[in-house]
Amino acid sequence: MGTKQADSAVPAIKCFVNAGSHPVALDSGSQGPSISCEKLPGQSGVTYGQYLHSVARLLSQNSFEILRELLNKQPKPVPNLEASSSIELIAEKHGALYSVSRLLVRFGEDSRQFAVNCALSLAQKAFLQVEARLLSELRARFDLPYLPLRFISAEAPGLMLFIAEWFENHHEFHLSANGSGVPAIKIWNDEEERKILDGAKVPELYAQASKILTSYLDVESFSQIYPWHHAAGDFIIDDTQNPLSLRLITARGYRPLLPQESDCGDKMLGALHFFVNLCLRMRLDRLEGVGALAWAGPHCLPGIVRGFMEAWKTVRKDTTLPKAEEIFFLFLALSSEERLAFAQAVAANGMVEADESDFLFARLPGCMSELANTLEDLTFTLEGDLK
Repeated sequence: MGTKQADSAVPAIKCFVNAGSHPVALDSGSQGPSISCEKLPGQSGVTYGQYLHSVARLLSQNSFEILRELLNKQPKPVPNLEASSSIELIAEKHGALYSVSRLLVRFGEDSRQFAVNCALSLAQKAFLQVEARLLSELRARFDLPYLPLRFISAEAPGLMLFIAEWFENHHEFHLSANGSGVPAIKIWNDEEERKILDGAKVPELYAQASKILTSYLDVESFSQIYPWHHAAGDFIIDDTQNPLSLRLITARGYRPLLPQESDCGDKMLGALHFFVNLCLRMRLDRLEGVGALAWAGPHCLPGIVRGFMEAWKTVRKDTTLPKAEEIFFLFLALSSEERLAFAQAVAANGMVEADESDFLFARLPGCMSELANTLEDLTFTLEGDLK
């Protein structure tokens, strides 16, 4: 099972596909289902078996040179590869941009896990190169723990990959219909039955997501991590911690959304633009991640505002930036018509998928009214906390 053993002291890499409740083994002759229409050299299409075994062969080359380098780069000491009891490569997710596998190296009762992001086509490779570069640049610049560390990159004919930190015990989550008319948050824990997040924890989820994105904001150019999407599973959660833990697994781009470069000089405009877009995009998802577009209820807004406030205190090192309450007071000073016009411009600047337009624009009036109500309810607290 797996690839041919390249070193008698190191176990061969075994390949699996995550079937939800359990991993399905793919031995050297197993092809498994097709994952895409992409092609590897000399092949008519790509199956999970072809994809995984190609990755395993690359990782096994030169007496597992890549894996040895990977273990040497760990922040905390890791046993030598010869001490491993098994090495598993588990296909977790296949997307339009690239595929994600989990590399599990066991050392007896101990283990280490890593994310293996793989690209097959030229377009996928271009996306993967950008993401690998951004992860390294953002980690070096901000030194924050919310994005995964990138450890190593490698390439073979028809295949490119980079290996990064795997956030253990964190799971994808999505809005899920629950019959009440307001979608709930469902956590995709494959080891257990998928569960609904306790409603009391929902504000904290949105607060942490907003805090993460605000923390990576460049307040000079207003460049930000973008695009991101709940429907793509970009944020993951560990709700067993108190408070819960949230992480962002990717950075596909980093750019300003302001329509003109000259707008970056207007700090109030840039700050309000970022804040309003944050409030819009945080509410947008797809049911179960792949279904119809879905919209989170207004109960998420206090969390979004709080997360923005907490991060803004840190990023606001430049005294020319407005205080958080000044941003909120400006929003409240606008008429309802002005708020809607501004939100329409912001939504157009930040549109990610073409089919979002009608759905999002139809919800802008209600969202701006709900946001105003949320800020008005928090006014006294904001004055006391931020002055």
